[in-house]
Amino acid sequence: MTIYDELVARGLIAQVTDEKEIKELNNGRLPSTSADPTADSLHVGHFMALCLMKRLQMAGNKPIVLIGGGTAQIGDPSGRTDMRQMMTTETINHNVECFKKQMSRFIDFGEGKAIMVNNADWLMDLNYVDVLREVGAHFSVNRMLTAECYKQRMEKGLSFLEFNYMIMQSYDFYTHFSRNTAATWSSVEMTSGATCSVEQSLSDVSLEKTHTL
Repeated sequence: MTIYDELVARGLIAQVTDEKEIKELNNGRLPSTSADPTADSLHVGHFMALCLMKRLQMAGNKPIVLIGGGTAQIGDPSGRTDMRQMMTTETINHNVECFKKQMSRFIDFGEGKAIMVNNADWLMDLNYVDVLREVGAHFSVNRMLTAECYKQRMEKGLSFLEFNYMIMQSYDFYTHFSRNTAATWSSVEMTSGATCSVEQSLSDVSLEKTHTL
């Protein structure tokens, strides 16, 4: 039984792109998962994603766990009827440290075995005008508004703050690819709700294909 067959048998695969290609992937890949530290403790939805990462690690893969210390400054609008309550930077940093400790109980972050990153490390230092010119030009507002998480909010109102969440989330993927150009990525969303994301191409960057579980 392959690792993919095992994950299917355990009910850990809900949706998948390019199933045939994923089944044929060898070990040594870099599966990734992410979580915004909106509380000081993980919940059962996170646990399911961590179980998946652990299984992939046991099969010889090297998980990358992203903690959204930067995206938590904005708040994921998915599944929300109103804007999330904004947290202070101090609260977010505290939650990040709590997440790190809890995740380490599931994933082995020993040397060369897994990677843990915080997107605050690259998002918080971005220059607003530079982002508008170099990144914003590659995003279609019309296409972004077709995302279910935005459509549900149009009647009650969607803040410009939340509208930028999708761009920040996409910038995470761009950063991943830039740092790991030889990797094939599998992405698992570590939230209990739907993911507010959209595939956008940065025309000046050549990225390898992303497979999503």
